[in-house]
Amino acid sequence: MVDNKKCPKCDTENPVVANFCRHCRYEFPEATKNGLKPSPSILSYTIKENSYTIGSIIHFNWKVDNATAVAINEVDVTSLSELEVTVDKAATYTLTVENDYDKSSKSIRLSPRPLPVIQLFSSNMKEIRNGQDVKLKWDVRNSVKTELYANSAPQDVTGKDFIKLSPKSTTRYTLRCYSDDSKIFIEESLAILVLAEVKINSFKADKNVVPESEVVTLTWDVENATNIMLLPIMKDLTGLDNYQVSPTRTTKYKLQVRNSISTAEAGLSIGVRQLPKVDLDFAKMFCNI
Repeated sequence: MVDNKKCPKCDTENPVVANFCRHCRYEFPEATKNGLKPSPSILSYTIKENSYTIGSIIHFNWKVDNATAVAINEVDVTSLSELEVTVDKAATYTLTVENDYDKSSKSIRLSPRPLPVIQLFSSNMKEIRNGQDVKLKWDVRNSVKTELYANSAPQDVTGKDFIKLSPKSTTRYTLRCYSDDSKIFIEESLAILVLAEVKINSFKADKNVVPESEVVTLTWDVENATNIMLLPIMKDLTGLDNYQVSPTRTTKYKLQVRNSISTAEAGLSIGVRQLPKVDLDFAKMFCNI
């Protein structure tokens, strides 16, 4: 049986039954009165979350005994029983407990799961007619759950790599891929432009018959056109709704409008009255007379 015990502060020998060190007045733990050395112990040290990835918030929990100081990676957590950490890479977190007699530690290695990756998200057409089919396809990695959003409404497409759709209007699609942590996801978007066919509501002139070289104003009303061309003069009039011409002879004008999916044409004719021509030879003979 041990008759003496050593003070951890000043190394002075003291009787086993002593409550305080005879030299420095250190207060001995109760266990030392039975000749025991009260080492600190880690009863448990765990992570609350079952899975996590880069960017996840996780929580370390622990229970200890006979410890006067507790630290995780040299950060003092003595007054805590839980520590919140944002995962930014693979790392080791070591819990260290100690008291005046001894020191103990235990480590947990963080191995975050890889983030999702969208390697491809595309469509076979970017501009379509109303009701026309379009095919969206994608190639993703490490996605636990994949959703396709159209106008904020999600559709679960987990395990698929394409989908066929028939949008009725211009729509923005977003592919969202979730990691093991549902709060962590990546997404990519693309827009499908739904075009209506071009339409010519009117194409007219302010005069149908004019003297030679008189100015005529052509006007038109069109819908959904991205290009407007006037033939036969090959004049690009995109963005305009009128143009003046001065025909020297009867001319048929054609308005040609188009967009990426359709073309339309309309025509009209301007009659021209030729001005009288003077015969120069006759005028010369008349002057001689």
